[in-house]
Amino acid sequence: MYLLNRMVVTHGDMEAVMPVVQEVAAVMKHEAGIPFHVWAGGNGFVTGTIGFSVAYESLAARAEVTAKLAASKAWWAAGRNLRALANSVEPDTLYRYTQGGTMGAGIPLGTVVTQNQFQLAQGADWIVFVNWAHEYAELCKKITDIETHVLSTCYGKLGELTMLTGLPNAAAADERSAKLMASAVAMPKFLECTKYALAGSVMQRQLVKIA
Repeated sequence: MYLLNRMVVTHGDMEAVMPVVQEVAAVMKHEAGIPFHVWAGGNGFVTGTIGFSVAYESLAARAEVTAKLAASKAWWAAGRNLRALANSVEPDTLYRYTQGGTMGAGIPLGTVVTQNQFQLAQGADWIVFVNWAHEYAELCKKITDIETHVLSTCYGKLGELTMLTGLPNAAAADERSAKLMASAVAMPKFLECTKYALAGSVMQRQLVKIA
């Protein structure tokens, strides 16, 4: 299972941004038949950041969707409207799930996703790094009863691991965080990432589903 992630930093005027991102999502659904989830960058993001994500079963499925969109005038028009609002656009990243899987096609509006990102340090062992991430995700689930998905970059900045934890709202995110902070083993396990992650690369951020 793969996850495409696209990040656009807009000027932050959500009254102007919302109709455009809704148009992009609607065109994707109409032309390609799959949902294009839209996220507002929250804690840890530049104000005005908008994220788009879509899950694919395979690279072939991704190519099929790309071909459909390439032939769609509506898709290119929606893209032009979005770029008119953009201050910057990050390169697309295609992730492969190494543990867990997609949260599904019907992600409710208001869903909060906590995102942790780590970049492999020079000389660190990738396999050991991935195993640590799986162990930490499993520990988090044991403590909170909430699944954390682990992904690695296959197209984009290589050597990056990402953890995604979906929650129904901010209150649920607070509750999960409180359980982890109260645990005697969660933080020591998390800090093991310093053995493998590039110094200064560890990030924790939150996104909120808006379309």
